[in-house]
Amino acid sequence: MTESQQKYSVLFVDDEPRVTSALKAIFRREYNVLIANSGADALAILKKSKVDVLVSDQRMPHMLGNELLAKVSKLYPQTMRILLTGFMDKKAIVDSINQGEVYRFINKPWRNDEMREVVAEAALASEIPVVSMPHKLDASETTLAPEIAKALNAAAPVNPIADQALLMMEQQQDVRHQIRKFCSEQEIMIYGTQNIEQAVAAATSRESIGVAVIELSEDTNSALQTINLLKRARPELITIALTEEYDAHTAVDLINRGQVFKYLAKPLDIIGFQNTIENAFVRHRFLKTHKGASKRFKVESPREKIAAGLQSFFNKFVNAPN
Repeated sequence: MTESQQKYSVLFVDDEPRVTSALKAIFRREYNVLIANSGADALAILKKSKVDVLVSDQRMPHMLGNELLAKVSKLYPQTMRILLTGFMDKKAIVDSINQGEVYRFINKPWRNDEMREVVAEAALASEIPVVSMPHKLDASETTLAPEIAKALNAAAPVNPIADQALLMMEQQQDVRHQIRKFCSEQEIMIYGTQNIEQAVAAATSRESIGVAVIELSEDTNSALQTINLLKRARPELITIALTEEYDAHTAVDLINRGQVFKYLAKPLDIIGFQNTIENAFVRHRFLKTHKGASKRFKVESPREKIAAGLQSFFNKFVNAPN
């Protein structure tokens, strides 16, 4: 046990006292452990105490885990958020990404070693400043230290998407047209790609690309591999996944393996998409300016061997010496 571990506070939320008691017993030697048996109790604790990591069950009465995460994301964005899922509720999982900005999903029953590893990573990442404002930062609006906010404002253009480029891998012509039209209106350079190799090559060779919009085709696993590879090669790259139909298991993988920014269904709501793109470029600019900030969006290592067609890209861009 180290001094750095002792200072982190972890809040476990589950409506079953036996579960929170078990989690407290596992983590009490390494962390300042807080427990709550409802979402309301958790919010009351957060109002009084600094919490570095929140680990919440999903299926709870009165307030579901994804609803709690959404509230915490808005009220306490610095707190890292982890969701325990024993039942794959599609809407709840997707909302945890799009509204709660969850760091990881962990299946119940959990493995203690996996839980320890994820909580330790999240605790370290909780020290990294977080920013989500699509405009100039004001001291009254941000949790960033004043000197960091000042430096970011000085380096940032007035238009958050000025001089930026977007990568698109999408097969549907009408969706491609929507995205190209939006990029043209906003003067965003767009690189359209037709396959995974093209997408990886473009994103890893053009630093101007800050956001990638990736379609989840029938070969979902290849798309997930691509997103994982891109995130590992370029941690500051922000990825938005598009799908014909939401899938809970895919959503879990999109976070754990890809740390996607948003998981959106087609056809696109163009106004919502525009807001998403603007916010994505804000996050990209912040991560590019503050290299260590990417720790808040760390992805799992690949579970399987990378497809042969991507292996050379992986070796070149991910394992290249610094």
